[in-house]
Amino acid sequence: MVLKWAALLALGLGCNFASAFGPAPLRAAPPQRVNLGSPLQTTGTRLFATTEVDAAAPAAYDDLINWFLSSNDKSYMSQKVEIRPSTRGGLATGGYGMFAKGELEEGELLLRIPRDCCVTLDDALKDAECGPAFKNLMEKAGPGSDTVIVAGYLAKEYLLLQEYDRRRAAGEKDDDNSEMRRLSNIKFAPYYRTLPWKRGVNAQEHVLFWDDSDVEALLKKDDGEKSLAYDDAMETRATVKLAIKLLDGIISPIVGRARGEVEETTEEEGFRFPWQQEEEKPAVEDGPLEGLEEAVTGAFVISLSRAFAAPSDAGGGKEEDRLEPVLDMLQHSNTPNISHKFAKDGSIEVTAKGGIQTGDELFNQYKGEEDKAMPYHKFFTRFGFVPGVTEPVANLIAERSTIFFPQRAEV
Repeated sequence: MVLKWAALLALGLGCNFASAFGPAPLRAAPPQRVNLGSPLQTTGTRLFATTEVDAAAPAAYDDLINWFLSSNDKSYMSQKVEIRPSTRGGLATGGYGMFAKGELEEGELLLRIPRDCCVTLDDALKDAECGPAFKNLMEKAGPGSDTVIVAGYLAKEYLLLQEYDRRRAAGEKDDDNSEMRRLSNIKFAPYYRTLPWKRGVNAQEHVLFWDDSDVEALLKKDDGEKSLAYDDAMETRATVKLAIKLLDGIISPIVGRARGEVEETTEEEGFRFPWQQEEEKPAVEDGPLEGLEEAVTGAFVISLSRAFAAPSDAGGGKEEDRLEPVLDMLQHSNTPNISHKFAKDGSIEVTAKGGIQTGDELFNQYKGEEDKAMPYHKFFTRFGFVPGVTEPVANLIAERSTIFFPQRAEV
């Protein structure tokens, strides 16, 4: 897959995210602050439409915690907290959150997440398989490519994790061959298994999961008037579609080889006589790797809704986006009951804020709901929800709420 770098620069996703959505805040998983929405008559999309409970979710979160605590000697999670269905919808929407198992005192340490436990741009650039290609992309496109690179890394690892699961289901064992040994050692595998790669996982909704026709039906009026969210949604969706085309050329050879669809190649094949040349293989229809579009889309949703802004190792007041396992389980509230700070070693420490009683859910605030730089329609296009709203978002759109459709002044 060949793309002109001019087209790549048009991506600008990393840059455009900063301008279109405001500075990257400290943020957590999207809250379940709405009831299940009813489908609109004009579209097949149903907002917050997840109703099936994933029976494997509790075990996946147990695996996440075990991995987190064993992967770094500085990792810490208080025995007084646990992950279970959130009060913001809970099993009705499939959403989970973090709760106090005992009384928590002011300033009590709840979590410590070392940087090595977080997914960062460094993980992508140092990746043995795609790192060189990602570095080349960054050199050609500049810092604006950061988000695309991290999404590509996430998507590649997720697709390899799916291949691992397929092989295990077929009876292969972790030590059967070199490919299985590699697939069984995906660094963040337990964390990836808890993330919303598909619409509705942990009650995740997002405009990136919609069909094109649904965006037109939901975010435009019959007379063609656009909602406040329409341009944001279209810009983000267009960027992701372009990123999929770009990342296909980087990710497909790696995943294809793991699937046995692409033969291993060597750089030095030696001299061949004309009669020794391989027969030309029939051309195949050009298109993205199977599953790539869904994986990259899910990766962008994860990055948009769950990435945390943290001080960068580069210093000088620079920041980097991280995916912070366990911490991103906390739901949002405009009145949080936890606080956080970054340690000199890059770890983030989460402490109790005020007296927290047994059974209370823990909440984080990742953006003030009165912040003019993040109006409610931008909350929706970035995080997939409207803060503080208990009415189904589908109803707000159907009723042409002023959150999405501003009123025109009468002449």
